[in-house]
Amino acid sequence: MGKALVLVNASPGKDRAVARRLKQVKGIGSVCLVSGLYDVVGTVTARSHEEIINLVYDRVRTIPGVTGSHTMFCVDV
Repeated sequence: MGKALVLVNASPGKDRAVARRLKQVKGIGSVCLVSGLYDVVGTVTARSHEEIINLVYDRVRTIPGVTGSHTMFCVDV
């Protein structure tokens, strides 16, 4: 099982629309608007890290208003 945080940059004024669309993506758990270097953060759970990468590239980065993303894979401690 893979888990990750996806940090998303959005075009100015598009952060709320991006967050709403992100919530609709299967595999995305919680979604938060944040301040700082990124605009939106989503949690991802999938069967593998490869599945997470595919979800980010195919479903997250194609959302209108998304200008970039950064994926942080979670490691159990």
